[in-house]
Parts: sequence; structure tokens; C-alpha cells
Amino acid sequence: MAAQSPLVVAHLRGLAELATLEPADVAAWQAARLDRFRRRWLSAVPHYRRSPEYLRGELSELPVLTKETVRQAADSFTHPFVPARKVTTGGTGGRPLDLRISHPSFFTEWAHIAHVWARAGVRLTDPKITFRGGSLGEGFAGRPILFQRTYNQLLVSPFHLSDRTFDELALMMRDFRPVAIWGYPSAITPFARWVARTGPHAGLGGVRGVLLASEGAFDWQLRLFEEVFEAPVIRWYGQSEKVVFAGECAQHRSVYHVMPTYGIAEVVEGRIIGTGLTNAAMPLVRYDTEDAAAPLEPTVNRCACGSPFPALRDIRGRWDQSLVYGVDDEPISTAALNFHDNAFARFDRIQFRQEHRGKVELRVTATRRPAPHDLELARQLLQDRVGDRLAVSVSVVETADLVTQRGKALVVDQRYRPTETTANTPTRRGKPSLSTSGMGRRPGFRQSTER
Repeated sequence: MAAQSPLVVAHLRGLAELATLEPADVAAWQAARLDRFRRRWLSAVPHYRRSPEYLRGELSELPVLTKETVRQAADSFTHPFVPARKVTTGGTGGRPLDLRISHPSFFTEWAHIAHVWARAGVRLTDPKITFRGGSLGEGFAGRPILFQRTYNQLLVSPFHLSDRTFDELALMMRDFRPVAIWGYPSAITPFARWVARTGPHAGLGGVRGVLLASEGAFDWQLRLFEEVFEAPVIRWYGQSEKVVFAGECAQHRSVYHVMPTYGIAEVVEGRIIGTGLTNAAMPLVRYDTEDAAAPLEPTVNRCACGSPFPALRDIRGRWDQSLVYGVDDEPISTAALNFHDNAFARFDRIQFRQEHRGKVELRVTATRRPAPHDLELARQLLQDRVGDRLAVSVSVVETADLVTQRGKALVVDQRYRPTETTANTPTRRGKPSLSTSGMGRRPGFRQSTER
């Protein structure tokens, strides 16, 4: 388990020590860490060997790497001697990217997650109810709930968010006694509404935090979760490319403190540019995450929360909520359909298009037309993931079909109007729950998510 890894323990200790320093000392430590990372790892990576300025130049003066540059020459960004796991980005930006992630980098990720969770007194080993996609190579295969001992979690299928599933979960959590609710905001929302409608539930009495991952959350969702579960919301920001990791400030919503042990963040022309310090197998320097944020202000004094770490504000981009709807109108986040499989790296762009309940078309583009067996593999992988909640088809289209008239990528072309649900339901305390008015993208309205 990651919690017992010496690497995780060492990173947690390092983060705790850095948190006691002044901002200038943190910046000096990170500059030294970057120099060491350059000497040890970048010098063997083909792309940086051909451009020696990456090995010694001022970071802010180096060219920005685009996702397309990395996609077209992935091997040139790969360290030849570092063992790695092959993955792809989740595809929520509409363009999956083939990646190599070093094995220590996965453990480092858990250390930073543990650091953020600790704010609510939640440990990696604590029992959790989790609303995310399958992991550890295990799919749901039609089962709505799995127990995973490795993560000590009841893993709830984000494809089976129905009252029937929640009734079954309520029986299990009486003895399980979860300490945290973890998952996609869009997947936790139906559960929170069910709890508000049917509670109180004794099995939820020990919840210390609601841990939100992979998506942004609307203000009305944050208020709903805090009211229903009577626990703080904990959020963090990161990417599959492992260049920037940030945890939300304890004092200011929408402000995220960047972890200096993970990577360096810049904001250039409104875009988050990251330089990762953990993934030696495929180090990315000044990589354009394609996410947006407010200008990064110099960190001179500690934040009101006590953190000396730099902050990103008003992050926008890949983690916007985008929904499709299953056979029973259950909402399914596209974050749950993430494509961490090399089969999807063959495509240049992807889009989900839905016109009917319980059916979704995966539309793809590629420079070289994919072979029929490549399309069928992608369809089958996606079908296995969603089980009987969605019927999946795949088609090849032109790039122009996946973008708006302004040239923006349309990741979800939602043309189906789901059944409206009642938003005002009593909470555990007997108060009316928060209305969904103002949520920005209500069920029943066409959802066109641009990237």
C-alpha cells in the first residue's frame, strides 16, 4: 500500500518541513531542486540534449512545449534508462496523449494526495466511499459496488448512480463506517441528494471530509456536500502529465497552493505552464497544460492559511464537468470514461455525442485512418467500462466536425434532454437542500463543453 512506502513517508516529511519556511526560502529550495533534476535526468532525454538551453537556461526564457509537440515526438521526451508504465491522458481535453510515467512518480502522487487529505484528518488507509472509475485493472462488469482492500474503499460505479445502488450501499456502510467520501463531484451529487432525501444514515456519521477529484465543482455543489455530509470539502488540482499539483487553500476557495516538491507552475498568457519534478521517465519542461488560471502573483508573504507555497487562482479547463446519461437517466461524468489506455493514443481528437438516452457515440479523428480492429478495440474498452448503462458506438469523422465555428474543441456534444429531477429535498437536518439554480449547466439543457 502506498501509505507504507518509504518514498511517500519521505515526501510527506519534506512537505511538512517546507511548509515551515518563508516563501523566499521555498523558492530557493525549488530552484536548487530544478538544477539537480536537470543534471540527473534531462541530460539523457533526446529532446533536451538537442536543445542544451533546457539544461541551464532561465526557465522563464525557454520555449513552451505544446501537447501536440509531445504527441508527435513522444519518444524524444522519454528517458532511455528509466523503467516506466505506459498510460495515456484521460482524454477529457479531447486529445489523448501517450505518456511514460516512472514508477516512483506514482508513489509521489500519493504522498501529495495524502498531504492534502490531512487537512481534514483523512489518511490514505482510512475507509472511504469512492465514486470514481475502476482502478487496479478491475472493471465493474455490471456490479454497482466493489470493495477494494488496497485502497480500503467501497468503490461505487459512476455508471450505476441510482436509488437501488444507494440502498445497497447504505446497508454496507453501517459496518464499514467511512471516514471520507471521495470522487467526481458530478458522481457524488446524486448520492448527496439521495442522502438528503432519505437520511439521516448512521453509517455516514464519521465522515470527516468530502474529497473532490478530476473535475471542478460548482458553488452549489460545494454547499450541498458540506450541508448534507456535515464535513469540509477538500479539493486538489493535477494532471496525468504530472507537472503541477496544487491543493485548495483552507481559507480561500478557488485558490490552490502549488506543491514545490512536485513541480513548478507558471501562468503565461492565461495558461498554466508546468515543469514536473517527479516523472524522470518522461520529464516535461514548460509544458502547456491547456488549463487556464489568473496571473500568478509573486509569493512574498505567507497566505492567511499559513502556507508559504505559491498559489494558482480561478483554474479553468480540462476538469470542467461534462455529462452523458445512462439508460435510467443517471448522470455519467466523462471523467469516469477516462482513456488511460494506449488504444486511445491512436486518435488525434475525440468527442462524445449523445442524442438518445443510454446511447453514446465516440467520434474520433486521426491523421491516418484507424483500422477497423483499432476502432473495435476502443469501442470494447469503453463498453466494458460502462457495462449495461450505455450502448457505445464509434465512428471516424473529420476534425472540423468536432469543433465549434470558433475552432474550439467540443468534447461533449449533448443533444439529449434528460428527465428533470426535483432539486429541493429535505436534508438530514430537516432543512430544504440547496437549489440547483445558477449551476451553469442544468440537466435538460444542451451541453456543449468547449476546450
